[in-house]
Amino acid sequence: MKKNNPSKASTFGYAECVGALALIFLLGLSGSVRAQSAYRAADPDVKVLGTSNLHNWSMEAKDMSCSAIFSFAAGSSQPQSLTALELSIPVHNLKSGESSMDSRAYTAMKADKFGTITFVSQSAVIVPGQKNQFQIKSTGSMTIAGVAQPVALTAACQVNADGSIVCNGSTPLKMTDYQIKPPSFMLGALKTGDALTINYSLILKK
Repeated sequence: MKKNNPSKASTFGYAECVGALALIFLLGLSGSVRAQSAYRAADPDVKVLGTSNLHNWSMEAKDMSCSAIFSFAAGSSQPQSLTALELSIPVHNLKSGESSMDSRAYTAMKADKFGTITFVSQSAVIVPGQKNQFQIKSTGSMTIAGVAQPVALTAACQVNADGSIVCNGSTPLKMTDYQIKPPSFMLGALKTGDALTINYSLILKK
């Protein structure tokens, strides 16, 4: 009868134990290399800029919600990736300073039925810049008046000393892409253009 070699068995068990410990260490190390942090917007400012056959116009909203999740390398204050981004703007928070214009804009955007403009990121890339500065390029779905369209948002960002992140950006849109008929005023004497520019500025805080 062949006898077991206890020295070989114990050596094999030791090697397995060392390998398992090394794997656990590496998994723990990889988890510590990237840490995720959730942020929410403070002091947001969104402007919608448009044109007409008579003069340019604008609407502004200072009340919106924005949430984002960034991943950071260990010991770094600059994010490496953006894993989630959602924006929400109540339509009735957009104000031009002229009630008649606001009313027609709300009607055109079907605000009574679709009261919120939303953007949900589906993919994003962070491009590092100078110290504490970076650029976000996010592609996702923008929904206005109940119609969703793919949109690319770009923002220039900077990390402040307190860890907050300032983001400023701009993106072009067209009303007709969202099945919105450009409104007219003064019995059709003033007709708004189809093209819009959305400017956004916000501070993201943990």
